[in-house]
Parts: sequence; C-alpha cells; structure tokens
Amino acid sequence: MPAVDGHAATAREELARFSDKDFQHIESLARKGDGNAAALLGVAYEDGLKVQQDLSQAIKWYRQAAMQGDVKVQHHLAILYEQGKGAMPDFAEAARWYEKAASLGYAPSQCNLGNLYQNGRGVQRDLEQAAKWYEIAARQGDAQAQSNIGYMYNHGEGVVHDDQQAVYWYRKAAEQGFAVAQRNLGVMYVLGQGVEANETEAMRWFAKAADQGASRALVNEALLYMKGTQIQRDYGAAEALLSKAIAAGEQEAMPLLKQCREYMAQKPAQNTTTAQTH
Repeated sequence: MPAVDGHAATAREELARFSDKDFQHIESLARKGDGNAAALLGVAYEDGLKVQQDLSQAIKWYRQAAMQGDVKVQHHLAILYEQGKGAMPDFAEAARWYEKAASLGYAPSQCNLGNLYQNGRGVQRDLEQAAKWYEIAARQGDAQAQSNIGYMYNHGEGVVHDDQQAVYWYRKAAEQGFAVAQRNLGVMYVLGQGVEANETEAMRWFAKAADQGASRALVNEALLYMKGTQIQRDYGAAEALLSKAIAAGEQEAMPLLKQCREYMAQKPAQNTTTAQTH
C-alpha cells in the first residue's frame, strides 16, 4: 500500500480505482491499527476522495500511521501542522514530528527541522542546531538543505564563517537545479568570495536561476551588463532583463531601469544588444 508524501500521487491513484467495497476494507484495516491503511485514509480525508473532505480526520489517521514509525507520514503530518491545515499552525507539533522523522534519517524532515530552529518556530531559536540538521540533510543530497547550509557558512550563522564551504554547498545544490543556490553561487563569483571572481561564470549561474523563474537573478544579470568589468556592457540587454524583472514583481529593478534608460539616451551608440536575454 502506498505511503504518504513522496508517494501521495500513487495513493490518490489507488483510491481513485478502489470500489466502495475496497474502501470499506481499508477503513476496517485502519480501525484495527494497520498503519498503511491509516495513511491511505489520511490521504482520502485530506483530498476528499471516497469521503467528504475533513482535515481533522486526515490528521487523526496520519497520526495513527506516524506513530508506527512511517517517516514519510511523519513528515507530511509535520507539514500539515506547520501550514495550519485543518486548524491554526502548530509549530511545536510540527517540530515534534519533523524531529521524529529526522532522527530516523529522513532528509526532508532534517532540512525542515533546521528551518524551524533557524527561525525559532516551535522550538527555541538555535542556529547551531539549524546548521547541524541542514548539514546532515545536505550530506544525504537534499538540495534545499545544501543551499541552506551554504547560506549558513556564507553568513557565519551557527557555524564558523567559511566562504569556500559556502561555495561548495551552493554548487552542490546548484548542480541539482536549485534556483536559489544557483543565484547565490553567481553572487559568490561576482564578489570573488570563496572562489576566484569570474563574471562569465556568474552570468551562467544567474541565467540558470532566471530560467527557473528566480526573478532576482534577472536583476543580477542586468547589473553585470551595466557595471561588470569582465562582461561586455550591453544596456539594451540590461533594459530587457530589468523590464522582465519588474513584470515579475522585482520593484528594486525600477531605479536601475531608470538609470539604464538615462544612460542609453545619453550614449545611444554604446547600447549594444548582442547578448542573449531570457
């Protein structure tokens, strides 16, 4: 029987195929303490499949499954508590269930638990604990955790400041396609922090992040076209990128766009448009 979270789509497919008799059998098993059946009932009540949607009932059945040690259900239950599905957010309960799954080695829960420690939600704020859980999850390949521990090393939060470690972890996450890390890695290349300054490499990572919808990376690209020392100046490309960033809600791009257009009006002959934009 499919587990919840990570396999929830499969669980929904199973429920959609069940006859009423099949579903009654699942209910009977869940009431007898079967954890897999309880997890499936949780999905049913959460999504209103075969039953009327009832998030309090969903939480009840998820808890039954979670108490039997199913880490994916524990993680999903923690998310429901953190997001306040079915009730007000309960960060303490979220932390409790994340910690159970984290202690059993489940990387997404380790990462989310780190986030609660970083922000002091449901637990006392503890940056060392946050960094610890991020790094444990990062070493298992969790891209979000890799990005987060990169940030912690970059800013010296919960760990000794180490830009080389920041670059190492940003790169790990960036190579998995994590847009935040791609942009942050680009910034490290611009500033020459933890790595030799390289605007071409910075632009490559900004472009990857922007292609995934990271609108702030559009601003970073535009700034390189306007002010970079290794990238050919291209105010036409910068204008296009800043316009796109503003359309995506990046208000910080507005004064830059004004500055860009003022320069273009003064020196139209220097406004190349050879660079590719997104």
